[in-house]
Amino acid sequence: MTNLTDALLFRNQTIKTNLSVPDKPIQPRILAVDDSRVMRLAMRKILGKEYDVIEAEHGEDAWTLLINDSAIQVLFTDLSMPYLDGYALLDRMRASDDPHLQNMPVIIITGKEDDDEAKQQALDHGASDFISKPFESIQLLARAKAHVSFQQTTTKLTSTQEKLERQAAVDEVTGLAGQRYFCKASEENLAYASRHGGQYILVRMDLDNFDHIFIKNGKKAADAILKTIGTQLLGIVRKEDMLARVGLAKFAMLLRDTPMSKAKQMAKRIAHEVSNLRFKLNGDAEVKIELSFGIYEPDISKESNFALQLVAVEEYLQQAAEQDGNHYVAYSAVAEAGEEQTNLETALSHIKLNESEILENQIHGLAKRLFPLLEFIAKHFGEEAIELVNKLKNKILS
Repeated sequence: MTNLTDALLFRNQTIKTNLSVPDKPIQPRILAVDDSRVMRLAMRKILGKEYDVIEAEHGEDAWTLLINDSAIQVLFTDLSMPYLDGYALLDRMRASDDPHLQNMPVIIITGKEDDDEAKQQALDHGASDFISKPFESIQLLARAKAHVSFQQTTTKLTSTQEKLERQAAVDEVTGLAGQRYFCKASEENLAYASRHGGQYILVRMDLDNFDHIFIKNGKKAADAILKTIGTQLLGIVRKEDMLARVGLAKFAMLLRDTPMSKAKQMAKRIAHEVSNLRFKLNGDAEVKIELSFGIYEPDISKESNFALQLVAVEEYLQQAAEQDGNHYVAYSAVAEAGEEQTNLETALSHIKLNESEILENQIHGLAKRLFPLLEFIAKHFGEEAIELVNKLKNKILS
């Protein structure tokens, strides 16, 4: 198959043949995309006995086949191609309104010129797995079998409305809630809290540098790690709270009626327990997982917007990720709005009793009340003291 017309013709002939011979099992269909005819022929030769392999020379031809042939279950594609490269093809699929294209497994064929940075970029665009040139027959067949099986399972889950809802609600790898369910349930929780009163804390948690583990060790090993961590999280988070996997190594939590101090304690416990897990991959040294947390307590009102709350917690997560592993950045808009006020005498008492953590989400409020006193004291010690207090005030309150 050297062009799109031939591929479409082959597809139609295959359909007719399958219709005319009903007892013949229909082979799962795989689309192989590469501008090298030699590579396409190699894939057809290896996979052709077990799969219905169709070919495309570049991304544009592949896109035409994908939108016209719902029988395609798995895509193998090169990254560097004319007209439309592998990255752009991934973007079109993941941005499509068709759930079949959004969720189709895409295995990237990488060459010697494709370094870890290129693989990372492919992951960011929505790649499912990688295989390197030149590939071995066993390796290529194993990838095809694993992803065809996954796609067939996904297709069965979507056969009824009940299964559609399950697919949207549950992450198949970890057994946790999925992203769509988490956002929908959180929006409902916000609506209830804004009408009847209530409070919650949003937590976003990322496994640091997990993309590198995926690239070096493959999807199977990565899934095993994620499954173990998902089980660990279920044992820590309360049943009344929501816990979801929202990306490759991204998790989200909504903690109902929880003080900021408890949310921070939970983050510390998760970091400690997950860091104590050890994963031995591909015979190498044991891998230790570290995490970053963004913790955000929104000030809930009738004007509150859950999408904006997610943006806010992502900002605190990014601040934590810029530090070394196992860090959190927390912020309470409730405390900033003045709904939690601790007087200076009580604050000093907490410090003396080694309970300073209780005050961490009230720093700005305490500082605003403390600086008038500091400014008054500084006047009695001259210009240098006044300048020092002003610098501290600008740094904390700016």
